[in-house]
Amino acid sequence: MRMIEQSEVLPAVNWNQPVDAYTKMFWDQNVRQFWVDEEIPLADDKLPWMTLSPEEKRTYEHVLGGLTLLDTLQGGVGMPLLSQHVENPQRKAVLGFMGAMEHMHAKSYSSIFTTLCTKERIQEIFDWVNRHPILQQKLRVIRQHYLGVKDPQSLYLGLAASVLLESFLFYSGFFYPLLLAGGGRMVNAGEIINLIIRDEAIHGVYVGLLAQEVAASLPEGAQQAVRRELLALVEALYRLEEAYTRELYRPLGLEEAVLAFVRYNADKALMNLGESPYFRTREEEVSPVVLAGLSTKTKNHDFFSTKGNGYVKAIRVEPLSDEDFRFEERPDCQPVIKREGRIVPFDELRIVRAIEKAEAAVGQPIPYEDIQRAIVEPIKALARTRSLAIEEIQDRVEEGLMRLAPAVAKAYILYREERRKERGGL
Repeated sequence: MRMIEQSEVLPAVNWNQPVDAYTKMFWDQNVRQFWVDEEIPLADDKLPWMTLSPEEKRTYEHVLGGLTLLDTLQGGVGMPLLSQHVENPQRKAVLGFMGAMEHMHAKSYSSIFTTLCTKERIQEIFDWVNRHPILQQKLRVIRQHYLGVKDPQSLYLGLAASVLLESFLFYSGFFYPLLLAGGGRMVNAGEIINLIIRDEAIHGVYVGLLAQEVAASLPEGAQQAVRRELLALVEALYRLEEAYTRELYRPLGLEEAVLAFVRYNADKALMNLGESPYFRTREEEVSPVVLAGLSTKTKNHDFFSTKGNGYVKAIRVEPLSDEDFRFEERPDCQPVIKREGRIVPFDELRIVRAIEKAEAAVGQPIPYEDIQRAIVEPIKALARTRSLAIEEIQDRVEEGLMRLAPAVAKAYILYREERRKERGGL
């Protein structure tokens, strides 16, 4: 019998030897979040569906059709091809699971169509999707990066395209279902969107971490080159998304509101890749009803949830509290301006404690010296020169965490969003 050369050995996945500090965590989270569309009682949406105008129905159908196309690409092409270029079997497993859930997302849209539409109308929707020039162009732009992986630079761009697809391009389609569900219409279909968004959140973070790792391995010149290509890709995709959104939402007069939401999520996608926001769209520019759909206490689709409406949190963590955002006196820094205009002293320990709780939520500690260097010291330097608003401090903490540990940043971001909602969107 011929001896097998070492180069021919195909290793079995060994989960007892972690490949990094986060892959096993993402595997566990994906498994905890597993769901199927049959769990959601879509038939309850039939009566609300009858109350929608023809324009509202058409927009709803088309956004779900467009989402189906993008999920088909991600499940059938993106995740399988990218996993071929990721060497470790554990990482391949996580990407494989995520690809399977993309197929679940696509199937769930068909379940919504089956519940609400005739067979003839369903065929018309898919004919529209297959012929729509902007949708098909978006597909081609992303697909070329999946098919073009041949070296570390193109692998980075392939991973980045995946993050942009899931954390950016999906969101023009998510806007309208979230808007209706937030207004008490099409609530059960909205719950499926909640579940999908929860999945996409961890997909974008995980693939973003892989992309950042690849980028860090590149020479400085190559890093700058791929960063330029990334921003060019963002600009090209936004132009397509803008044209698509204006066509799709013009009958309802929602174009500008949707585009603000899209830009907001484009920045989040870039942050998943360790990059600075490009559009710098503020939360205040986004519809509060739609923004609330990204993270709620009862519809558990955040980074730490199990399944859908009313399920309990899967990880026992010490929650962040208001005390973590109250600042004590520091004589060398200017006071902090609270949201209601009240002036309070500055205390860097409040920042550190909030970060520590976010770290504990995901089980990913950050070296204290890194927190000081990348987050606390830059904020203190500003606070010595002028009074900072509490929102600005939190924004800078969030940006610093996205560079250091995106998974920790997600915990911090989710708490901020929950607190914003408790304040009534203020």
